[in-house]
Amino acid sequence: MMRTARKTMSFKRASLLAMVAAGIVWAGVFSQGVGARELLGAQTAGVSSPQPYEMVRSLQSLQAQVAHGNSQANAAQRTLLKEMREVFENADPEVWQDARNARASVIYLLSGGHPAVMHKLLGYDPLPHVPAGLMHGALAYIEGRAGEARKHLSGFDPLELEAGLGGQVALVRAALFVREDPQEAIRMLDIARLLMPGTLVEEAALRREVFLVGKLGDIEKLQSLSLTYMRRFHGSLYGNDFRRRFAAAIDTLGFGTNDDLFSLLESLLSEFDIDSRRSLYVTLSRHALLNGRLDVVKKATAVARPLAMAGTDDAIRLNLYRAGALLGESEIRDALRLLWSIDRSRLSADDEALMDAIYERVNQIRHWPQAPEGTHPSAQPVTVTAKPAKPSWETPLMKRAQRDIDAASRDVADRSWRN
Repeated sequence: MMRTARKTMSFKRASLLAMVAAGIVWAGVFSQGVGARELLGAQTAGVSSPQPYEMVRSLQSLQAQVAHGNSQANAAQRTLLKEMREVFENADPEVWQDARNARASVIYLLSGGHPAVMHKLLGYDPLPHVPAGLMHGALAYIEGRAGEARKHLSGFDPLELEAGLGGQVALVRAALFVREDPQEAIRMLDIARLLMPGTLVEEAALRREVFLVGKLGDIEKLQSLSLTYMRRFHGSLYGNDFRRRFAAAIDTLGFGTNDDLFSLLESLLSEFDIDSRRSLYVTLSRHALLNGRLDVVKKATAVARPLAMAGTDDAIRLNLYRAGALLGESEIRDALRLLWSIDRSRLSADDEALMDAIYERVNQIRHWPQAPEGTHPSAQPVTVTAKPAKPSWETPLMKRAQRDIDAASRDVADRSWRN
């Protein structure tokens, strides 16, 4: 059994090694003199465990690949994080007296590591060779104790820490102060980007900062950050989150409320490739529709629809969002035409619910007291006719059919009672 377990562990590590060889982990990791077996945590007989700081370097390299769209690296980092927990929890306490390893414990935690590791390290005497405030602050942040995290981390200047640790601390401090002091949060995000360019930390900082500067009305910086993100992290696995935040920032700034601002938006998005422009307009259209900004929806979909190939998911979604914005008396025909063109099976669950809501709203629209000539029948006023005094309109065939229906209903009822 032990032999089988070792073979299984060896196979898993061999798989990771194959991914490394395929280029998932940057070659820069190996320039540090770290062997492949050490990076992957090989613990077979006669091979020493890797140092924690070495494993953190590998983790950061994998996460950088995630920021550039590598889905295999995303799977590999989850495997590595599990293995790091095992290595860290079983490491000799003396290992943490090396400052590089002690810093690595904080980086590991802020990079998706398990808090149980930090709880264990905080029980050592002596503590790991890193300021205790950093350890307590990082743990408090991960466990959702924001007030305690602010108290511990406010005294640390990220610029005075080692870059890999400083970038993580800056990102955390930005999250902790975003509501109370958004300008300070922006400053921290700028520092995080400065300290860790090309990494998942920079990618995350850009995503968060785009929304913040939009909320504060800084159009020039919004443009700069958006272009930076799309040029550096166009394929990021977190790209959908960026587009959502970008759409929220655009909506907050009121880009659809007047022609000048919308022209500025078009100028900004013209710097992006066609796929990015279309995707951003789709996200903006949905966000604006859910917030009742129908003029924004009309303008965004008018620009984006020519960018979407007919029959594609984006084209279908744009038709749906545009239909939701066409509620004027002269627009009902167009709204219905767009709705009827949509294949519900191609929609997400959220968009399918949105389609139902749009149909419900459209079906409630009526002209009164008289609809203009040419109005679609669904928008005609409802006419309620009185019940005829004598149902002479019933034909013998209709009466016979009704008797058969009544008899079948009684039979079903009897069967149900007996069962």
